[in-house]
Amino acid sequence: MSISDELAKLIPIGEENAVSGLLLWKQLKMWSPMSIKHTVRLMARDGRIERKQVQRDGRETILYFRSRS
Repeated sequence: MSISDELAKLIPIGEENAVSGLLLWKQLKMWSPMSIKHTVRLMARDGRIERKQVQRDGRETILYFRSRS
């Protein structure tokens, strides 16, 4: 099974449940954090998942989620 298939199972549905690439890596316990982040960026670019940027404590965090539709 490919890395994107494994990630697709972990990415939550709904913006209110969005998670970071680092959290996905910690849940998957496979590959490297950079390979996870690269894969979710590609998945977002291809429209398979959604991506949003938020500011937390002066730092930018990128979160990922699947849309409900």
